[in-house]
Amino acid sequence: MGKGKRTKKPAANPQTPAAQNKRKAPVIPLTIGVVVILIAIAVIAGGGANSVALVDGQVSRTIATVDECASTVLTLSIPPDGDTEEAAAAIFDALSKTVGVGEVTVYEENPRVQIEYCQSYTSEPELRSVLAPTGYLAP
Repeated sequence: MGKGKRTKKPAANPQTPAAQNKRKAPVIPLTIGVVVILIAIAVIAGGGANSVALVDGQVSRTIATVDECASTVLTLSIPPDGDTEEAAAAIFDALSKTVGVGEVTVYEENPRVQIEYCQSYTSEPELRSVLAPTGYLAP
């Protein structure tokens, strides 16, 4: 048997000319852009999160969203040359590590702290023990 001529068929082009003209979306630059925007939003939103400023003689911070079933007011001992904002920052920092604490308000006049908390998670004696190391809790 003889060998016949084989002809090469041109490769089929799966894309139509219209599809060849379409550009693919630049995925990597878009992804980087989205990430940069999200980081910028996080920085802007969290920028003032740790600042403490007295407004009308008080400063409040919501530590967590809890079912606030109890409230206690504890007297503070802030030295005459002490800074209420500094004391509030220390108190907020200590209580932010305590499960069950909701809103915390520090008052400049008659220095005191009001703590909203859930009794299922913590108690007044536990809150006192958390605040004792700050040095601002009155005996």
